[in-house]
Amino acid sequence: MSVYTDISNKDLITKLKAYFDDGRLFLRYDGKITQTTRLSHDSPWIHQKMAPNRNCGLYHIYYKAFGFIHSICQECWKVVVRPRTLTELDLLKTLQKTLDLPSKCGIEKRETVCGLYGGYFYNDRLEEGRACYRIIRSAIDTVISPDVAVILKRGCSEFELEGKFGDSDKWEVSDDQKKLELILSDLMDDNVVKMPQPDHLKDSIFRTWIHWAYASGDLTYLKYTDGKPLFGPYKTYHEVDDGKEKRRKRSSKKGKHSPSGS
Repeated sequence: MSVYTDISNKDLITKLKAYFDDGRLFLRYDGKITQTTRLSHDSPWIHQKMAPNRNCGLYHIYYKAFGFIHSICQECWKVVVRPRTLTELDLLKTLQKTLDLPSKCGIEKRETVCGLYGGYFYNDRLEEGRACYRIIRSAIDTVISPDVAVILKRGCSEFELEGKFGDSDKWEVSDDQKKLELILSDLMDDNVVKMPQPDHLKDSIFRTWIHWAYASGDLTYLKYTDGKPLFGPYKTYHEVDDGKEKRRKRSSKKGKHSPSGS
């Protein structure tokens, strides 16, 4: 193996360059790589309780930069709820707060997800996920509706739907991935402080939900606007003026008896 090949294989900085360039990662004076710690101001999600052992943003960077599904992601089992309206999403938000489980809910902007709204409950083992599913299925039946879809799935939708790794029951952690995860764990300061979203941020996010519902034709948004449309109606011009139509017909009939024919 040449020196160039050897250092290229070890060159993690170049593989992560796009994330240094866009500000998500930076190199500290001590050589450690760390993330920019901030709350997203334009997130579609309201988090009721953060999962303490997950650094999902960083694991998605690893997925894109190095082409593997992190071992922690492979032990992530999500109970997914699919509300059909803004009203049901609001009920789910209240339920998540009551249950006080690691969870979030919001509007679905991803092209890989079929549905306007979503809610997620996070679990660390399959058995834990199945137990959570039974709790959530029963709660949704009672609080919202038995017709609301609830499923248990593994990991993030992108990992499975992009097709590189196949169905989630085929995922595994190779020896090479284990070695790379150890190297990254030593190099990366991934102890990101997870701050709860303040109420004013949650209010801002809920406002975007109302606009999303309006734009999607979900009229349950009217519950949150005192029954008033967010925007006034268009001025339209396609309507037929019956009076003018009748006058036009009478004028045409008189013309047939005109001596000049004009």
